[in-house]
Amino acid sequence: MNIEEYFARISYKGPQECLDLETLTAVFQHHIRSVPFENLSMHCGETIQIDLESVYDKIVKRNRGGWCMENNHLLFWVFQTMGYDTSLLGGYVYSPPQDAYEKDMNHLLLKVVIDGKAYIVDGGFGIAYQMWQPMELVSGKDQPQTPGIFRFTEDNGVWYFDKMKRKQCTVDTDNIFPSSVTPENMTCKKVFSFTLQPRTIEEFRPMNLHLQTAPDSLFVKKSICSLQTTSGFQVLIGWTLTETTYNYKGHVDLVKSTTLTDEEVEKTLQERFNIRLDKKLVPINTSLISILISCFNICLPGNMNIEEYFTRISYKGSLEKLDFGTLAAIFQHHIRAVPFENLSIHCGETITLDLDHVYNKIVKEKRGGWCMENNQLLSWVLKKLGYNTTILGAYVYNPQQNTYATQMTHLIIKVVIDERAYIVDAGFGVSYQMWQPLELVSGKDQPQMPGIFRFTEDNGIWYYEKIRRKQYIPSQNFANSDLLEKRERRSIYLFSLEPRTVEDFRFQCSYLQTSPDSVFTKKSICSLQTNDGFRALIGWTLVETKFNHTEGTDLVKHTTLSDDEVEKTLREKFGITLENKLVPINIKATYTI
Repeated sequence: MNIEEYFARISYKGPQECLDLETLTAVFQHHIRSVPFENLSMHCGETIQIDLESVYDKIVKRNRGGWCMENNHLLFWVFQTMGYDTSLLGGYVYSPPQDAYEKDMNHLLLKVVIDGKAYIVDGGFGIAYQMWQPMELVSGKDQPQTPGIFRFTEDNGVWYFDKMKRKQCTVDTDNIFPSSVTPENMTCKKVFSFTLQPRTIEEFRPMNLHLQTAPDSLFVKKSICSLQTTSGFQVLIGWTLTETTYNYKGHVDLVKSTTLTDEEVEKTLQERFNIRLDKKLVPINTSLISILISCFNICLPGNMNIEEYFTRISYKGSLEKLDFGTLAAIFQHHIRAVPFENLSIHCGETITLDLDHVYNKIVKEKRGGWCMENNQLLSWVLKKLGYNTTILGAYVYNPQQNTYATQMTHLIIKVVIDERAYIVDAGFGVSYQMWQPLELVSGKDQPQMPGIFRFTEDNGIWYYEKIRRKQYIPSQNFANSDLLEKRERRSIYLFSLEPRTVEDFRFQCSYLQTSPDSVFTKKSICSLQTNDGFRALIGWTLVETKFNHTEGTDLVKHTTLSDDEVEKTLREKFGITLENKLVPINIKATYTI
């Protein structure tokens, strides 16, 4: 074993002579950002060995990671070799379901003494509870670090290690968090307890075997790989990749999750964790909710509040009467405040249909959404007010094929007022966006500012179409654009009156954001209705339309933007500030505005 080879492994090129806290901290930080906390060997048909030579070979020579008995055992050797006064200690991890610390010693940590001052060093806990600096062993003192505030408390010779989380966090996940969890009951997290009794590696061998083989072991139930970054951490649990940025905005940690395929798991391990496995990994993730909530300390959006929604859409009107006037007023405020957009797809995010997430995205983050988000939220609002509301499913018209889709891809709402039915759809955008709820009656022209809308019923199937005005397009180059609808009469979609649930749309929600044939993967789209028309950003093309600019004619202007102008335009014209970098796209596809 060669300590210089270890330093090369963790990319440490700093001083080694001064055995002070600064050097200790520098080596430690390089370690936690280079060597993952992981248990992948168990799920590759390998056995985790904790003798020092095996640990060194695995972490240093094979560029792997390890759990506490590997990471901290290696660090123990490193610090002792450098000349630090170092001891092995044993910890007892806290179990949230039992609300107690484990009875058997199951965590290895280090004590390092410098100039008579003791510090705890633990490079083997991972995720959000990984300390970023050695911690002074003193009772009752808050020790703020980038991950949060850590604290030791001593009671009758037993030391307790806790972490205080920040007040808020933003969560974007794939519907894996239960809505019952709230920030209030997750303020402080107990991590582990320990004593100062010196230990040897031999005392951990039985537990090392138990954690790899016991059916109730967390590590048997989950394949885990976690690595600290310069701004937070990333972790792969089973097929779920979670990336956390600490203190993203004013005491808020940003947490984003992505569900991977089997092939993407292996690629992600290589590209994000620098791990190449010798054997085939079998990802596993049993009871994901408990590990994420108890270990990540993630909080969820608070209770949905209809007043907060009304503030989001700037609605201050009356709510006393559940009549058409109130319905139309709320609807119009919604379509002028909440864009129709699919930008998440092109920001590396996943669009989910869980109502809590839709609410958080549109109301709290001031984003928009597509039909399954906009209309689901609007359905919740109208039901909350007391309207008789039903979700319906529609099949969008494809003008290129001159037929309707074979799969139900569009969510709309039926509202009944005084035994009269109306269709409410805030999720189509551009020039096909209705401005008022439409009465569900066959063959009746229903003029609105965008044009004339009409329903036609045939044998229980309802067909929805629009008749548009002529268009005046100042730019002759844009007049031939594929984005412009050339026909005066345009079919939009068909639907039946069969009641649907959000569950009926989950497959299509996934398909539309992943299929290479989907128009939504081919184009980044953001559309918002205005007082006199609409604006839309498709890729780099900004289109602004003014309805009935002159009698019977709509004015259509366009501008081609640069990448920098795209972000600025989203902020200034659509009220959208994205958390992730947008990659605009506009590949030719059947889509007109």
